[in-house]
Formats: sequence, C-alpha cells, structure tokens
Amino acid sequence: MASLRARLVNLALPLLGIKRFFSEPEKMDARIAKLREKDPIRPRGKWNRRLDISESTSHGHAVVTIAPKGGAKTGAPHLLYLHGGGYVMDIAAVHWDSVAKLCEDLGASATIPIYPLAPEVTAAQTIPAMRALYGDLAERYGADTITVMGDSAGGGMSLALAQVILQDGGPLPASLVLFSPWLDATGAGEGQAEIEPRDKMLSVAGLEACGKAYAGQLPLDDHKVSPLFGTLEGLPSMAIFAGTSDILVVDARRLVAKLDALGIRDYVYREYPDMFHVWMLLPVPEGRQALDETAQFIRSHHTKGNS
Repeated sequence: MASLRARLVNLALPLLGIKRFFSEPEKMDARIAKLREKDPIRPRGKWNRRLDISESTSHGHAVVTIAPKGGAKTGAPHLLYLHGGGYVMDIAAVHWDSVAKLCEDLGASATIPIYPLAPEVTAAQTIPAMRALYGDLAERYGADTITVMGDSAGGGMSLALAQVILQDGGPLPASLVLFSPWLDATGAGEGQAEIEPRDKMLSVAGLEACGKAYAGQLPLDDHKVSPLFGTLEGLPSMAIFAGTSDILVVDARRLVAKLDALGIRDYVYREYPDMFHVWMLLPVPEGRQALDETAQFIRSHHTKGNS
C-alpha cells in the first residue's frame, strides 16, 4: 500500500489541472497557447545557494548546467535529464528539485535542455537536436560517464535518443533511467482504459493528441516518437520505474516483456503498487526511495563504465 503522504498527494493531484488538460484534447491547442505566454521556470532559490547553476543558448535553445559548488566530484557521473510534459509542456519545479537532489547525492553535474516543444517543433527536429547536445556532452565528459534519463515523455525521448546513438554508431552512455516512461504514442497499449479511472494525471485521449502533435509528419510508430518499437538490443543497461495507478505502467510492462523476450537481463524494473504518474519526482517517501534507488543504479553502472 502507498504511504499516507502519497495517498494524500494523489488525492490532491486533480487540483493541478493536469488531468483536465489531458482529458479535454479538443481544448488542448488553446491551453498550449496559454502556456506559451509564460517563460519556462528555472531552479528555485535554494538550489542557487547550494549548487552552481549556469545557462547557455549555444544550441539554439536554453541548456542549463547544474553542478555542486566547486564542481563535481572527481570521477562523478554526468546526467543528461530530459523533462516530461507530454512533449507540449515546459519543465516544472519538481524536475529541477529531483535533478538537484541527484546531483547532491552523487556529487554529479547535470545538463537539462529546455528543448523546443510541440506542436511548434516536432520529433523530426527535437531528436537530432538532443543528439547534437549529447555528442557535445560525450566529448566534454566522456560517454561512459553519462546517464541519459527522463520522466514520462522525457523517458521516451531518452530511450529514443539512445536508439539513435546506437543507430549512427556513436558512443553510448553508461546507463539509462526511465521514470514513468511514455514509450508508445499510438495508443495501442491494452489495459490503459481500465487503469485510467485511477490515474489522477493522464488520459488516453490526451496522450493520443500530444503524440500526434509531437510526431508531426512522422508515423506514430516511428521509433523517434514511440521507442517501444525501436531497437532494444545493444543499448546500455536501463532502470525503469512505474506505478500501478499510472496508465503508462502498460508501456513499462511492454518494454520489460520485450527485453525479456530478447534475452536481455541487464535492466532494473521497479513497479510500485498504487503509485501514480512520476511519483518519483514528488515529495513522498516512495519518491525519495526511487531517487535513492536511481542514485545507486547510476553509481554502480558508472563504476562499471570506468573500471
């Protein structure tokens, strides 16, 4: 059973309006236009006091770098974090908080791109942009020090990015971390409709609308949009986190089933009973546990990559 705090947070989630956003796709364009009137948020004040935070626009969009005061620990990993939001919503405070906590736990630095959003920019442009950014990070930090990670849509983008790197023969990151990943934009996952009444954040119809916006001219089953249908052999070890009250647990389970069918065992799957979408980013005991497990996973695979 979920903790009392998690149950209270879950009850409050509808107040955020995210479920309403995803449940009324016919109003999504107008709501996205309203969102664009605001600038993406940046790390809260406490993190500026505790970490070194800088920003660059050299890639044509904002890229934020976070590091411990005085720099990352010698030999520490570097995180490339791709935020969620259905490919249409900007980064949120919980993303900054979670990445900052991981940087402190690991003594690590992190790169967080404020990537262009759909429908203005689609996967055909976004994935190559993230590939170019990753290439620069691999040159600077070494590919075997990098963990590519993300939540929800960012989790899907993380897997898609790894597939593109594998496809073009580039140096792969040390590991992948996927939080509540959205891996299939076709809406073909069986069982989502049954879970949807318990999901306080997402709806199938809203995901389908966001998927079409992000896909643009690409087919919805293109691996850059739906990495569940891309190559899984030869990828780095991955940690996958999902909760049973999240419609995207279906995608996570399908990914695990595909890995098992291919005989791939170098992964960690954590399915938390009764937990909701991206709980690992929220201030609940299960979120802290998931971040601790994430840090342990990154640390162990980073050590392998540098042994």
